[in-house]
Amino acid sequence: MATYSGGGITQEFLDELKFKCDIVSIISSYIRLDKKGGKHWGCCPFHNEKTPSFCVNADGQYYHCFGCGVSGNVINFVMEMESVSFVDAVKILADKAGMEMPEIKLDPEYKKKREKKDVLLALMKDTAHYYRNNLIRENEGREAREYLASRGISEDVAKYYGIGLSLGPDGLQGYMRRKGYSIENLRDCGLVVGDKLVDAFQGRIIVPIIDSMGNVVAFGGRIYHGEKDVAKYKNSTNTEIFDKGRTVYGINFVKREKKQNGGFNSIILVEGYMDVIALGSVGIKNVVAGMGTALTEGQAREISRLAPLVYVCYDGDEAGKKATIKNVEILQKTGVEVKVVSLAEGCDPDDTIKNEGYEGFMARVKSALPIIEYKLKLCAGAYNLDSVDGRSKYVRASLKVLGEINSIAEREVYLGVVSRLSGVSVDTLSRDLGKTAVSKAPEPVAVVGVKEDKTTKAGRFVLNKILSGASYAKVDGLRKEWFVVPLHQSIFTDVVDGGGKVLVATLFDKYQDGELGNIVGDNVVFEYGSSEQNYYQDCVIVLANNYISKQLEGLNKKYNVATEYADKKAIIAEMAGLQQKLKSKNLNDKL
Repeated sequence: MATYSGGGITQEFLDELKFKCDIVSIISSYIRLDKKGGKHWGCCPFHNEKTPSFCVNADGQYYHCFGCGVSGNVINFVMEMESVSFVDAVKILADKAGMEMPEIKLDPEYKKKREKKDVLLALMKDTAHYYRNNLIRENEGREAREYLASRGISEDVAKYYGIGLSLGPDGLQGYMRRKGYSIENLRDCGLVVGDKLVDAFQGRIIVPIIDSMGNVVAFGGRIYHGEKDVAKYKNSTNTEIFDKGRTVYGINFVKREKKQNGGFNSIILVEGYMDVIALGSVGIKNVVAGMGTALTEGQAREISRLAPLVYVCYDGDEAGKKATIKNVEILQKTGVEVKVVSLAEGCDPDDTIKNEGYEGFMARVKSALPIIEYKLKLCAGAYNLDSVDGRSKYVRASLKVLGEINSIAEREVYLGVVSRLSGVSVDTLSRDLGKTAVSKAPEPVAVVGVKEDKTTKAGRFVLNKILSGASYAKVDGLRKEWFVVPLHQSIFTDVVDGGGKVLVATLFDKYQDGELGNIVGDNVVFEYGSSEQNYYQDCVIVLANNYISKQLEGLNKKYNVATEYADKKAIIAEMAGLQQKLKSKNLNDKL
């Protein structure tokens, strides 16, 4: 059996988990499902639709949307809805099922660690409530509320983001001690500092940092009195429950919106939490921020789970531009599409909202540039194109950018852009580009998808009926070699190994291939008078005849190179037998 990363999660554990976490019950907790026939239907949570096309199959324990094509088992669903990793999705379901994760059994100290972590998380949650209550206190929080209002952050917005206030150096400790927490707990969470154990965020407006699982794990604090010689922002340091390099601010709010109003087609990545709040105050909710300008690969993976397109919108200063270039490359490695939003020089998203409003900011998002275009734009802005020297430097810088492109056709398009600005011909630029070491990178091999021919379609339908348990769909009358798609052959082998049956949900554990969705989502509509069983038989014959035809082609080539009469005679006899099989309408004759 396969073993999965993350605490020794085995296939046996996953099978038991999926048995206990009925997919209909789990999905029903997220969206409304109505039973029609033997299946359950609802509006797809992964794309906007009014007519239900999202189907949940209780027998096979899988889902498929006939609108957008997504499919998977209960673990895949939780991964998508909660925007979490495979292991975290398993943990969520294990908690629902009352199952003990394998890592508990492997680590004798796990229970003690888990109990301590639960205490620290409870402390952080209580601390967030404490700070929040300070802000809404009539007198003590008035000045901070006025400051927030001056920045366009209303009471409702402050409540939505859980914004709070630290009043003084020792109020927090006393309150938390009375609730039963120890000084050690406060230190472990980074809530108190120094010999006198003062509130680490005293005198600041507080923003709770919440992780992808909905836990308060850290805080950010901002001054609001205009203090001098003190950092404008102060953030929690890494603790047992907070890893700055793995946390994305705003991810919990994006997930909340996803559950309530459907998913987003894109995500806007900004520099800090105040930018997220500023955009959220005008109704732009698909926004997240890293915990600083340097994005980590872990944060990039978290962001990539939220939407297929990421708009990077950093400050319009030099530091913001440099961070943009560095971070877009990290994001691209995750496979998402990345575009760059350009802001006015020296402005951040908050400034842009104040100066240009919602419409102005969204216009900038709409005109966001792909990575290469953005880099070329920076090259053009860095040099004086009115001078010969400036154009020469622009050409050199631009050719380095174009050297990153592997596609010859795409490179030629951008060469035209550089040519127009520099006055250098495309031919000359192309020759110079060919001399650079970077441009010698080989053209990537195109990823060829599954060929949409009748044999492929026939294979999908046959497997669909076998997996759905149709009484007439038996593996006995089939051969693995008849299927032309490798995945089809593998699934057929799984069914044979399973004695003619296999739970579809287990296939999604084994195969991360979109073709599996095409198989389980195959939905042939039959004309009046036609028979599904007859169509199945026709599909099987298509598979068998295609295989026999391929054998005949091979024998024909073999005959053409044969020199001995006896060999040719034997080949002809073999071909005659195959031709008889090809002509027969009886499936048994083709085996």
